[in-house]
Amino acid sequence: MRVLFTSKMDGEISSFHPYSFQEIVVLTAELDAKLKKKNAKPMMLDFMIFNEEGDKLYNGSYEVGAEGTSNIYDHVWQKLLELPMENKNEETKRDVFLQQLTSNTPASYQMDMTEVLKEKEVQKSSWKQLGKRSKIFVSVISTTLMVAIASCITLLILLSNQGKDLRAITQELERMEGVKTAYEGYWTGEQGEAVEQLLGMETLTESERQTLLHFLIELKKYDQALQYAGKENTSSLAEQVMKVHGLEELMSFQEAYPSPLGEFKIAFHHGEYKHAVGIQDMAMSPQLYKQKGIAYLRLDQLEDAKKMASEAKDDGLNKKINEYQEIEEQLTKINSQIETEKKSEDQKQSKIDSLKEQQEGLESQKNNL
Repeated sequence: MRVLFTSKMDGEISSFHPYSFQEIVVLTAELDAKLKKKNAKPMMLDFMIFNEEGDKLYNGSYEVGAEGTSNIYDHVWQKLLELPMENKNEETKRDVFLQQLTSNTPASYQMDMTEVLKEKEVQKSSWKQLGKRSKIFVSVISTTLMVAIASCITLLILLSNQGKDLRAITQELERMEGVKTAYEGYWTGEQGEAVEQLLGMETLTESERQTLLHFLIELKKYDQALQYAGKENTSSLAEQVMKVHGLEELMSFQEAYPSPLGEFKIAFHHGEYKHAVGIQDMAMSPQLYKQKGIAYLRLDQLEDAKKMASEAKDDGLNKKINEYQEIEEQLTKINSQIETEKKSEDQKQSKIDSLKEQQEGLESQKNNL
């Protein structure tokens, strides 16, 4: 079972990278605990869950660090248990999917499905209370249920809206099958055909739109990407080009499709910090605030760097600023020692040279922060 994010968490979770479900449960649990410990603002991540054959089983949005959940597995459990079921058959389909999720979850994070459903039925206890119970999965999943899930879970998701009639459900199922076929085609080498298929579809969800844009960027079909996303989103596409293809390709993209963000990224990575911090009209993100903060440090503009750090809320940038201040204090002390030694009647050139070596070393450290 794989998880694909269409949004990212800088330095932690990458978009469009196929994570195993086991891996992402542990990772989101660690990130959730970290954000809550720092009382940081929760972060929304859009994601999709696929089986090993490439069938999309679930898509949704998970708020890392939000109250009431502790990892992506916990989140999906809550969503599906809150979902109204029309009949016993739909409840069975839901339970099968929950069992499949549990079988792909590390033992220390697993929920005891039998116990949870029993309490939900008898006591209707809250999820928070259930989270304190032993999370040991004791059921064994049969081969029949594992095979059945691929064909039934899509219908489960479609039926979540109780107002849909059969015709609407059928149309949505056909649409999702088309998206699934396109994804499979892209991953098996038929990229061009898959992209054209997605472009020809009348409606796509936001996650599917972001996936399509990623495909277009990966294939360097920039004209189509801009036509689809709109020229007002050129900066966003430039960021994706940088991430997918690197700096050299971004430079080519910037020549053909200039944007403030593209200009900033190129200037920053070339060490043209004065030019970089002067670029205006960028939609700022934590990553951009961090990079501007680093640029200001390179320019010895400490107060501006601190302002960027307060916006970025980034521990790494704050650490660099603290190191910068410590180095500056040491440099001030060494400069004073050099001046004192130069004025001394028994001036020692060897001592001055030694101090200057220390001075050069500290300057080098400062420039490499």
